[in-house]
Amino acid sequence: MKEFIKKNFAILLAFILPIVLIVVVALSTYLPSLFLSTKYNFVYTACTDGNNYYSYRCDSYLQKRYSVAGDKFVVNPVDMTQDLNKNGILDFNEKYTDRIFLHDTEKNESREITLTEAQAMTLSNLLTSPDGVTVSSYYDRSGGDFFPFDGGYSSFGYYLTKGKSRSKINLINNTDQYYYQNNFQFIGWVLPGRN
Repeated sequence: MKEFIKKNFAILLAFILPIVLIVVVALSTYLPSLFLSTKYNFVYTACTDGNNYYSYRCDSYLQKRYSVAGDKFVVNPVDMTQDLNKNGILDFNEKYTDRIFLHDTEKNESREITLTEAQAMTLSNLLTSPDGVTVSSYYDRSGGDFFPFDGGYSSFGYYLTKGKSRSKINLINNTDQYYYQNNFQFIGWVLPGRN
């Protein structure tokens, strides 16, 4: 066996080196996300207009409706009759149904909470948690580049990120028609850490 290795070292190296390189790249890409964590949970809101998968301007409505003032969850009045661009279409839909969620970052799961529960929490509205983690969106489009009919795929999701590390967040109903990229609004990190 040793003699075979000595005689065919260059050929063996040509096969082993690409495999080692693939393993190193895969580990450097996926390993950091396995250890990405934060000590802080966060609150977010979501909405739908009741009959449309792509809720029109739902994200703008959520930005105006909910905020953090000082360190408390606040519900702001929204003028549902406004038409800022004067195009004859109201900026917001009166049929919006909005919900409030608490995301447990340790378990990577969310649960719906009441307005009273949200208002009882101490929140930081900074995008980055005290330990340096951010909630961000990510769009990935793969495939379809080499052959015109191979289709490819695209996906959108929200992630905990820190530096180049990224870990997907499991949001409520992110696999059914209630969830869409424009109906999520990050509100704030829960302080002083886990509830």
